[in-house]
Amino acid sequence: MQGPSWLAPTLLVAVALVVRIWALRFEPWVTVDGTEYIRFAEALRGGRAFVSIFPPGYPVLIGLAQALVDDRVLAAALVSVVAGALLVLPVWTLARAVAGPRWAIVAGGLVALHPSLIGFSTLTMSESAFLLAVYAALAVGPLLSGGLAGAAFAIRPEGLLPALALGVRQALKPGRPRPRAIAVGWLVAGFLVVAVPTWTWFHATRGEWTLTPKISAFRVGGESWQEQEKHFGAAEPKASYGLDRLTADLPGALARYPANALAHGRSLLRLWPLPLLALSLIGFVRRRGVESLPLLQLAAIPLLGLSEQPRFVLVAIPSLAILATVALSRARPGMHRYALVGLALAGAIWCGVSLRSDLLLPFDGYEEAHREAGIWLAAASASDDAVLDRKPYVAFYADRPYRVMPDAPYDSLIAFTRARDIRYLVVDEGVARVFRPQLLPLLYDSAFRDNERRLECVYLGGHHRGYSIGIFRVLRPGESPSGRPPHANIRWSNSTLDSPQRGP
Repeated sequence: MQGPSWLAPTLLVAVALVVRIWALRFEPWVTVDGTEYIRFAEALRGGRAFVSIFPPGYPVLIGLAQALVDDRVLAAALVSVVAGALLVLPVWTLARAVAGPRWAIVAGGLVALHPSLIGFSTLTMSESAFLLAVYAALAVGPLLSGGLAGAAFAIRPEGLLPALALGVRQALKPGRPRPRAIAVGWLVAGFLVVAVPTWTWFHATRGEWTLTPKISAFRVGGESWQEQEKHFGAAEPKASYGLDRLTADLPGALARYPANALAHGRSLLRLWPLPLLALSLIGFVRRRGVESLPLLQLAAIPLLGLSEQPRFVLVAIPSLAILATVALSRARPGMHRYALVGLALAGAIWCGVSLRSDLLLPFDGYEEAHREAGIWLAAASASDDAVLDRKPYVAFYADRPYRVMPDAPYDSLIAFTRARDIRYLVVDEGVARVFRPQLLPLLYDSAFRDNERRLECVYLGGHHRGYSIGIFRVLRPGESPSGRPPHANIRWSNSTLDSPQRGP
């Protein structure tokens, strides 16, 4: 990357990096997925096996960052920051090839400053690294694109789709059969260099060969959230997916396809408003090259039982940005081009205004109370004390083993904690109101707490009314309560909770 022609993309990367570092202030906490990714990375650095449905690509990158940055959350977020900034380079390269260097600046700028792309570039999640690997695979020749497509697959399993599309496109290219076959061979070999170790890792940690363990979480949709909850005694599903299951799932998936497509279409319009989408469609009609391959995911995701979340269509945004510049670059000079430029400006302003919350609001909500509870628990518990919670925040910040809370009647749930030697039970008031109401008396009813001889309240905290956090020690058979009042870290007045005495 030498010479004046790289000045523009270099400046765009610098702008993207500065904006993302600035945006980190609004996302200081770990995400739900991030807790597992970071634990995964720490296990890899320690040479330990880690069973997860997530592939090892992003944890490997986090582990490399942790060698330079002590803060485990910041290290994971910085991987996303750097990947998000570098995404400008392959987008600019692809746009330059189809629209010229001047209009490539527009595509790079749209990616550098898109609020949702900035937001996901600050998260402890794999989307940003995945996007970089996908678009880098599209921007280079077959000698490297296979390895980069394999890297995308090692970060997120949906990377298999652009890898297959690249292979098919290369195989169907016009030209002599022998060079074409050699190019396809390089692409396949590069992909397998990364994919085979990924599959081997899955087999070593899970004891089964699978394309991706995320198949175990596959749902064709239609279930209520109650049906999707982890239930007491439920067996973990296998990651194998055979013809029998496909035959059973496919009719329902096809029946729900139109409704799911409409839902994900709404997500796409939120990320890429109508004026910009109109430009991208014009560009798509005029040019359907390698830069359009990520759009295949838009056709695939309605087959899955995925909720309506913009992150599932995020992969299409850089592609749409490139296609929008195709429309601008090929417009007739004069009023026609001015009209399209005006459309682009209107869409960019619309995008900035409507998506500002993606920058200013934390992805998983306000978590400082969870972080404080976790830090307190780290000092008050042994390193091997397991923590039962529906979400992993407190256990993560305490650096204690996390166990997922099943949905079960109150007495069955308490018996479960004692049978599994779980030492602490976390009751998040906001979560419990919706998902575990059977636990709310532990927070609301002091007489109920006093009569419960299997638990002892050791911590009550929270920053906002209605979102308190209680931590209860699970007493082992024959163990007596300490008699000490719970540590109180409640930051609001006139609490609806019983007023505990303040601990040390």
